[in-house]
Amino acid sequence: MRARDVEIARMTRYRGGTYSPTVDTIVFADGSTARTDLIRLNPNIDAYSVDFTGVAPTAPSRYRPANWSAVPNLAARTHEAEVDWIIRNSFPTLGTAELSRRLRAAGQRLGAHLAEHEAIAATQAAIWHFTNGLDLDTRPLNVPVAQRRESGAIVFEFDGDPQLGGYTVELTADSPVSLFLQKSADGIEWRDVAASGLNIDAGQGSYRKALGIGSTTAATRPGRRHQGYRFYRLQIIADPATTVDVAAVTFWLNGSGHYRNAERVVALYEYLLAGAAAARRATVVPALNSERAVLDAGVLGPFRLDATDRAALSVSAGTVVDADGAVIDGPVTPGTDFYLRPGHPAGRVTLTASVPAATDGFGGRVITGVAYDDSRFTPVALAVPAPTVIEFEISF
Repeated sequence: MRARDVEIARMTRYRGGTYSPTVDTIVFADGSTARTDLIRLNPNIDAYSVDFTGVAPTAPSRYRPANWSAVPNLAARTHEAEVDWIIRNSFPTLGTAELSRRLRAAGQRLGAHLAEHEAIAATQAAIWHFTNGLDLDTRPLNVPVAQRRESGAIVFEFDGDPQLGGYTVELTADSPVSLFLQKSADGIEWRDVAASGLNIDAGQGSYRKALGIGSTTAATRPGRRHQGYRFYRLQIIADPATTVDVAAVTFWLNGSGHYRNAERVVALYEYLLAGAAAARRATVVPALNSERAVLDAGVLGPFRLDATDRAALSVSAGTVVDADGAVIDGPVTPGTDFYLRPGHPAGRVTLTASVPAATDGFGGRVITGVAYDDSRFTPVALAVPAPTVIEFEISF
């Protein structure tokens, strides 16, 4: 068994454009940031970085195609299955309209279609997650990082200083209850949030209160988003004999998105990580099972292919057939019996299996690009889905 090398012409990488319309900036979980864009190689090949620490060339640099094992950063070598799936199932292999359709089918509420710069940013972030262990910041800003209950109140602490657009409370009370919100920069000194009160009758339900614009603004900064407060407190006013059970309190924001990154970037990033994890679980090293194979009446078999996904089969001299002798000209599912009808009565043939048979399948390979001139230059993964092509030599 041997893997067939891919044939791609020599490539050249030029310095990227400073004002490319597909440039974006992403924020990682540790607060650091990075610019993202497709890496465009000549002749007309798109690629992504597979090493965050690599150096971008400042002059035209020659790149050569290589296998995954040629990637210098060792941490990347165990994640080819994940990166292959990401390349097959994201931009530019799929257009932004199709990507948006798939995200909506997966339950994401996108609003407008993904923009190209958002698709590129999410894809690059997902690749760096596997090759460099970097995590995109996906923490929702409207969810408190901590909360504690006090007598007659619940205190919420946020990561940052959000401006609230309103709150929803789910509670049960056996007599009327009044609620109002307070704000604080330090959790010690509190001020009431204007017009934040709710008067609730006895019973069980979910109650929503929108806040006025600017009611939770602590400071304004020209050219930047306004600053809110780190701490908020929900005061619960009721008769001492009243039993009040607050099941949940949720918030929505004013003046910012729900994440430090664009919501559509986060949605695609999480979709790609989930798909890549499934690809890893499904990965099987290709192997040909010939334990039961015999030559009978000019037909050799049965064989079974162990592989991650359906495979396209071909034989160097002869045809691939099923148990009834019918020619198989479509993909073969792993574990399915198939036979060979050699073109000669005895000798050797080469069976070629190409996995996956579908563009967006599992089990393909990543073609990398490595700089000729300087090992510091960023190695890349070509956005060119490539199958794993395995050749089996069969003697009979």
